[in-house]
Amino acid sequence: MALKQPDLTGLRILVVEDTMLIAEMIGDTLERCGCTVIGPAGHLDKGLALASDGPLDGAFLDINLDGDSCYPIAEALEG
Repeated sequence: MALKQPDLTGLRILVVEDTMLIAEMIGDTLERCGCTVIGPAGHLDKGLALASDGPLDGAFLDINLDGDSCYPIAEALEG
């Protein structure tokens, strides 16, 4: 039995992941659910820029971005 895809139409979701294959898989899944994917960003600087570039409904953040922590992005999203 196939699971029903949730309808998340119109939600803007930021994807920050430094492994591009994983970022693409997350993005594809989100798009199939109706989301608008922002990114992906593979580095801290790009993630920070995208986080401040307009309203977002959620985010997928990789904790370790090629040696940098994603915490500054999470803090920017919080405020």
